[in-house]
Amino acid sequence: MPQKRLTIRDIAALAGVSTSTVSRVLNNSGYVKAEVRERIEAVMSQTHYTPSELAKQLKSHRSGLIGVIIPKINSYTTSEIVAGISATLAPLRYQMLLANTANSVEEEQAAYDLFRRQRVAGVLHLATTVNHSLIDAIRGAALPIVMIGQDASRLEITSVIQNERSAARQITEHLLAAGHTRVGLVTVSEEDIQIGGERTAGYVEALQARGLSVDPDLIVRASFQTGAGEEAAEQLLRATGSARCTAILAVTDRLAVGVMACLHDHGLRVPDDIAVAGMGDSDMARMVRPALSTVHYDYAGTGAEAALRLLDIRETRPRAASSVVMPYRLALRQST
Repeated sequence: MPQKRLTIRDIAALAGVSTSTVSRVLNNSGYVKAEVRERIEAVMSQTHYTPSELAKQLKSHRSGLIGVIIPKINSYTTSEIVAGISATLAPLRYQMLLANTANSVEEEQAAYDLFRRQRVAGVLHLATTVNHSLIDAIRGAALPIVMIGQDASRLEITSVIQNERSAARQITEHLLAAGHTRVGLVTVSEEDIQIGGERTAGYVEALQARGLSVDPDLIVRASFQTGAGEEAAEQLLRATGSARCTAILAVTDRLAVGVMACLHDHGLRVPDDIAVAGMGDSDMARMVRPALSTVHYDYAGTGAEAALRLLDIRETRPRAASSVVMPYRLALRQST
């Protein structure tokens, strides 16, 4: 049986170093401690590793560019993921070609056409939805692709995603454990399968596990636009007396901060009058007062993992697409 050819990632793991350190040794670029260099070289010698495919890539005009599709540029999530991608690709002498689509499927299709014409080595796609038009564009581009944020493994596309349903269920359970039985939800369109779909499903599962009914009046669909969180909170505050929620979960920190702004304008205290939680653990979650309870995702690690998966595809061309689920943790603060 033929053995799987080792990749630069395998060598890094065996030597106990980062892929960028292995890259510096391979390309003789940048400082590496003598003992670390010797350890890496010993592993390569023992495993008979030859970076022939990588060398071909680095010499090829096609290989020097990685296309990165982002839904919007002014986003904490996007910036952290792109930072993780860059930190992984830069030491390997890859450059990124960014396409900012403003959440437009048409712009995503145009980006794939551009990447095909630019002969990029592969595509990292931060997706919010995957519809038939986009699938056609992906297939037409015929490029190695890793999807970030949406599970496209059913389409034979390797994907790196968050455990959205579990995370939303756990943060909702935190609110329920604090004694809240009327928990409002500020979510987004179900077209966004992970954020609008999976996070909403996690909220529903937490309520049902406690034997609580799901009140549709407590679920508000919002957009990602500025002010959407405030508008959603205004809708939830129309209820009075026992019908009003005593806690609100927003599926993003940005929406949660908007909720908190609305509550402040109404003279309501957080968390004394209404508790608030978000998801994402962005910079604003730590800066707002009271500090926001939220879910921490390793977005930089997500970008790095996606980049490594793309390099694995380029080097070994695996037959089966995989779905990588990243870890998360609760970041509980004063807002709950």
